[in-house]
Amino acid sequence: MAPLTHRQNVILRLIVVPIAALVASHIVFRQVFPGQPGYQFPWAYFLTVATVMLSCWEVNLFIFRWLDDLLPFWQHPIRRLMSQVLVGGMATLLTFALVFPLSQRLYTHHWPAPTTVLKGVAVCVTLASLVNGGYSGLYLLKAFLAERQKSSYSAEAEQLTKPINGSKPISTAALITIDISNGQLRLPIEQIAYFYSAGGLVLLVKTDGQQVTTRYSSFAQLTSGLDTRYFFQLSRQFVVGLGSVRGVQDDVNRKLVVTLVPALHKQQAHQEVTVSRYRSLELRKWLQVSAER
Repeated sequence: MAPLTHRQNVILRLIVVPIAALVASHIVFRQVFPGQPGYQFPWAYFLTVATVMLSCWEVNLFIFRWLDDLLPFWQHPIRRLMSQVLVGGMATLLTFALVFPLSQRLYTHHWPAPTTVLKGVAVCVTLASLVNGGYSGLYLLKAFLAERQKSSYSAEAEQLTKPINGSKPISTAALITIDISNGQLRLPIEQIAYFYSAGGLVLLVKTDGQQVTTRYSSFAQLTSGLDTRYFFQLSRQFVVGLGSVRGVQDDVNRKLVVTLVPALHKQQAHQEVTVSRYRSLELRKWLQVSAER
């Protein structure tokens, strides 16, 4: 569960970075303001701060996502917060140590003075605290609200397989056979939310949240036996059943963000999957055809 979507991240950068660079270049570095004698807009410092901010932002976002896969908040919240602060802070300082001098050299044509570096460190520490604190706070807030959303998602669970305008629903009575670690599992397709592939293993996630390890090592061994009217491969990691799809939203570059239930992590209300622009058209067609049945 990402605290912000890709689009929200882009919009936030476009708003926050120029404002922060404007403030820091005037207050922290130049300390000369419009209306004062000899004032000139501090382009060099403005561009330096903007470059450092964007670099630190990307590094912290990468660290956040990496830690989210390695150590989710819901497993060890205190340990995750400590790791977030330590790893994110160190990554920010290392990024600053590399990007700040090079940016100053590029924009001012000379290396920064020691006093300028110290000022930059203060700005850097502030950025690291704001980015890590803000993302952690948003994440925890979404996790808190997730429990309240579960009931509404459960209430909607049956809607996608019900008849639409008198049409017949997709038949979910047929049993499907899945090879699991200790034999075979036969169950109706309506009980399958989706399949998740990672590390050479394929995991079956049922609609009640139960997760079953299969004997498949890739989707290629699985998809040939699935009904394409009910199942669709969203990405290299997800093959979803129609009943698990709760929402589809537009993303940048003609991508789509699909909301699934249940989530892989029990503390989350839903799972978000980004669908590439190359598969987004097929997904829309699949949903449209399914709705017309």
